[in-house]
Amino acid sequence: MPAKARELLQDQSNGLPVWIRPPKNGVEFYSGFSRAKLYEGAGKGHFRSVSIRAPGQTKGTRLFNLQSVLDFIARCEQEATAQ
Repeated sequence: MPAKARELLQDQSNGLPVWIRPPKNGVEFYSGFSRAKLYEGAGKGHFRSVSIRAPGQTKGTRLFNLQSVLDFIARCEQEATAQ
């Protein structure tokens, strides 16, 4: 794993990681989202993600901002209770 990705993953806020990686299979530990759901949500702009890769490389490491994912879940909960 690239050094920058490792540094981002080790950064923590309130005991939770700031950045998470999508799971290879199953669901992500903190959000319960699958890999596909994380990519879909980031693609639609529901939460933040970043791709760490060297210039000229086609493959990299995709990270998702955990707080923005959790905020999205909270917004969905608020919208569901408001209806």
